[in-house]
Amino acid sequence: MVTKPVQGFGTGLTGFYFTNGTLAGAPALQRLDAAIDFRWGVAAPAPGVPTDNFSVRWEGLLAAPTTGRYRFVVQTTDEVRLWVDGKKVLDTWDGKKANLLDPTVSLAAGEKTAIRLEYADGGGEAGLQLQWAPPGQAAQLIPMGNLYPLGSPTTPDPAGPRPAPVAKAAVAPKAATVAKTAAAPKAAAAAPKATPGKPAPAKAAPAPAATAKAKAAPSPEAVAAAKAKADEKAAKAAAKAKAAAAAATPPTPLVPGVYVLTARTTGAALEIPDEGRYASRILQPDAKAKSTQWKIETAGDGFYRLLVQGSNKVLEVLGSSTSNGAPLSLWSFYSGNNQIWRIEEVGDGYYKVIAKHSRKALSAKDSIEGGVQQWRYSGKENQQWKLTPVAPAEAPPVAAALSLPGVGANHMSVYPNPSNGVVQMSYQLSEEKPLGWVLYNERGVAVRVSDYRKQASGPHHQSLDFTDLPAGDYNLNLTVGTVTTKQPLILRRPSAEATAPQGASR
Repeated sequence: MVTKPVQGFGTGLTGFYFTNGTLAGAPALQRLDAAIDFRWGVAAPAPGVPTDNFSVRWEGLLAAPTTGRYRFVVQTTDEVRLWVDGKKVLDTWDGKKANLLDPTVSLAAGEKTAIRLEYADGGGEAGLQLQWAPPGQAAQLIPMGNLYPLGSPTTPDPAGPRPAPVAKAAVAPKAATVAKTAAAPKAAAAAPKATPGKPAPAKAAPAPAATAKAKAAPSPEAVAAAKAKADEKAAKAAAKAKAAAAAATPPTPLVPGVYVLTARTTGAALEIPDEGRYASRILQPDAKAKSTQWKIETAGDGFYRLLVQGSNKVLEVLGSSTSNGAPLSLWSFYSGNNQIWRIEEVGDGYYKVIAKHSRKALSAKDSIEGGVQQWRYSGKENQQWKLTPVAPAEAPPVAAALSLPGVGANHMSVYPNPSNGVVQMSYQLSEEKPLGWVLYNERGVAVRVSDYRKQASGPHHQSLDFTDLPAGDYNLNLTVGTVTTKQPLILRRPSAEATAPQGASR
């Protein structure tokens, strides 16, 4: 009876670990992984690799124990791509759906085929397990014996049992070398005794030692190769030390203030339409709108919130989604982690803006892909933003607004009126009540609206920024409970005043 070759001599796949989420550049680490079965959690997968935003590529050969169709599965919440025998069987990269490819491959016993698995950590807990479902069986972890590192021969394994572990085999050459080295002095010591009185052999005795010395001396090529290897090792150590020093240097915190955010790729300003309420959008198609100004305030622990200047709305990831491609929206601040951002400089005066809850970046997409979205940060230019500080429009003094006689049950007043666009609205509440305001243009169309929410009793004032609205006559309506107070508001621009007829009173 002839024993057939059995594929079970594998030692695992070769893993290449990268310090970014896109497998870009040279790997920071290369090692042999016995099986693809990792539960890293929030820890780093290896020394020199970050805890988040890293990627891994495993390559080598795969051997099946029996002939048939095998179904492949990768258990993970992150992004993966898998090729078996040159066929892509899984691809969830960049948020793709997992069920678009055929995950089965026909494999033959006694043959080895190429396999490549790519993994990208999307933030949060990391881990994965590479499984297959052999013919007629359930999905299970692919054992080490069926995985072979990059560079292994594709020929079948020899017949017979699995060889002894490599660690035991490695001892034999060492022992042999020691025995051989130990035997050499004995032979050399015995030589002088064999010819103690003859001068000629005494002269010849050093010859074997000299020959051995000449034989042991490395060639110039070997010396050069050793030097090159040492230089490469020193360069890697220096680069690692430099990277560690850079990582140890904390980034300069952003100074809170008012900014315009522009995308590096297009130079377009960050604009998020407020879809929460019908009248919250500018309903003036002919008006020349200015770029949205964002008031960046610290939220503690190195995080920030981004408010629309002149509004109580903040930038947030819609629905607290952690998926790639999730859209952005505006909403009242409620301390949600999807409303809090980490803002870090990436060089050349640009910043990345990372959501706290998902660890994904504010990314400018074209209109086909859905506008501004969150995506896993990969260093692309559409994920980098220039923050241009702007001087916010000067608000009128609060004291002047409070000193004006108010109208209505809540003593509502607006100052200044006429205004250049920035006004102070003041009012009094006798008790805690819900309230909101609406600004109507002269045609009775609502062009601004606030949230309707409760406020505590006592005096209140709000700064309202209408500088992007055209000059004209408006009505500002304040509704407290069921009572509405109306105040006419006139917006005037310095340019409009400059064109007034000479001699006209101001």
